[in-house]
Amino acid sequence: MYGSEYDSTEFGHHNGDDLPCSVCRSTVQSSVLMIPGKSSCYDSWSMQYHGYLVAGYYNASAATQYICLDEHPEALFAGQRDENGKMFYPVKAVCGSLACPPYQDGTYLTCAVCTK
Repeated sequence: MYGSEYDSTEFGHHNGDDLPCSVCRSTVQSSVLMIPGKSSCYDSWSMQYHGYLVAGYYNASAATQYICLDEHPEALFAGQRDENGKMFYPVKAVCGSLACPPYQDGTYLTCAVCTK
């Protein structure tokens, strides 16, 4: 099993830096929602963090899912070997099946993680 890695310098880290994992848990609110394409929460929801939508490469053979990477991402410096494990890439808007506007073709999509 491989850990996760940045495979891009887009977020201020070196190619191969390990990506830390997190689980969002709230002791007060009972619902957690990740909203792709937005930088804010809906009314009555509380912001936990916002950042950029990332996922595995679009034509990779491994399964992937979209996750919200904090706008100030961290790296684990225990291992910086470029193992090409589970790699994350920024997600770009592609106009066509995605309505433009409000999105702009070729721009990175934002995201927000909210609780209620």
